Amino acid sequence: MQKYRHLIKKGEISPLGKVPFHSDAPLNRLLMQDRGSFPELDGQSTGCNYRIAVHVVDQLPAEVPEYVDLHSHDCDEINLILSEKNELVYYVVFEDEEYIVSSPATIYIPKGVKHKAWAKQGQGTFIAIIMSQEYGASLIT
Repeated sequence: MQKYRHLIKKGEISPLGKVPFHSDAPLNRLLMQDRGSFPELDGQSTGCNYRIAVHVVDQLPAEVPEYVDLHSHDCDEINLILSEKNELVYYVVFEDEEYIVSSPATIYIPKGVKHKAWAKQGQGTFIAIIMSQEYGASLIT
C-alpha cells in the first residue's frame, strides 16, 4: 500500500547561485526540503515548515572568494558545520562581528539578524535550516 511513501524525498542538486544573495561556490548543494517537498496526507498538511539544504564541501581552492552577501531573514535559521576527518572552517559574520568557526559547530541566527557565512578551508558538510517554508531573505546594504 505504501501510504507514507510520499514522505520520503531525495535531495535535489541545486546550485547555491540560485539562492537569493548567494553566488555559485566551490561546493555541492542539495536542496533536501522546501515548501513543495511533501504534499498533504489524507487532506492534512504534513507540516513541511522548514527549508533544508546540505552543502558538501569536498575541495576548496587556496583562496575562497566571498560568495554570500550580508542579508537577514524574517525567520530563525540554524546552521550545522560537520566534518568526519578533516576540519571544516567557515567564516561567519553577524551584523558587524566576524568569527572563524570550526567543525563541529552549530550557528543559530535569530530572525532579523544580518549575517553571512562561507567555507574557508577543509572538507565536510554544512547544513542550513531555514525555519520557514519560504526563503524570505532581505539584502542589507
